Amino acid sequence: MRKVIIFYSLIAMLLITACSKSENEQITPNIPTGKMIKELTVNGIIREYIIYVPENYNATTAHPILLSFHGLTSNMELNYNYTNFAELAERENFIVVHPNGIDNRWTLSASNNPDIDFTEALLEQLENDYNIESNRIYSTGMSNGGNFSFTLACGLSNRIAAIGSVTGLMLQVAIGDCIPTRPLAILHIHGTEDLIANYAFVQGGLDFWIENNTANMNPIVSNIPNLDTQDGSTVEKYEYLNGENSVEVLHLKVIGGGHQWPGFQGNMDINASEEVWNFVKAFDLNGKIE
Repeated sequence: MRKVIIFYSLIAMLLITACSKSENEQITPNIPTGKMIKELTVNGIIREYIIYVPENYNATTAHPILLSFHGLTSNMELNYNYTNFAELAERENFIVVHPNGIDNRWTLSASNNPDIDFTEALLEQLENDYNIESNRIYSTGMSNGGNFSFTLACGLSNRIAAIGSVTGLMLQVAIGDCIPTRPLAILHIHGTEDLIANYAFVQGGLDFWIENNTANMNPIVSNIPNLDTQDGSTVEKYEYLNGENSVEVLHLKVIGGGHQWPGFQGNMDINASEEVWNFVKAFDLNGKIE
């Protein structure tokens, strides 16, 4: 009789183990990681994007998202390569997405914007496919992609927690159409000798966000160490602090810098990708993360 009891006890333990394993497999499915190219149909148009999921992705943990938008006439593949956010994503454990624009550009209008529609649909798809920390979705971009990050800050401020623009601008027409629903942290990196996106228009955009965030109008100004004396440029930092919900406006002024992504081309005293991530990651939809 004792042998029979032991036999059935072993069978029961095996069944429990098998059920537990099955349940765990359903909870934490084997999700592909690394670089992938995916498609999404929005408004009848097939849109492409590169997504990079860190190798140690765990479906039980919520991950921040960084959207990185390419410049005019560029594309998602070039943006993926020169920003090298994938390396940062591995180190910092976030998901980075490089969308592709229609005809290699981004629409900047405030209303009836197909690229805002695309971004909203993309975020919904990402939240369906992965465990996303939805209050920590960030945007960055170069040139036209930086402009579009400002567009998202205005038109999708309920979803975008913070942005970093590199060589992008927020022109007066965009300022006039911008009605953000909350204070929003802004980083703007721009060269004074930019021949494509004139530096003269930078301060107007900064002033808009300083006022929107009710941040200090007088910045703290400091110099970034001139680590590369051969790159023909230096960097000054302007910090507009103490905004509502402790949001900040930060400007990195690349004196002598052109229309380039620092750390990849042009100025080598800073790495634009690291500057963007280190800035935006400190904020969520509620403001600065304490």
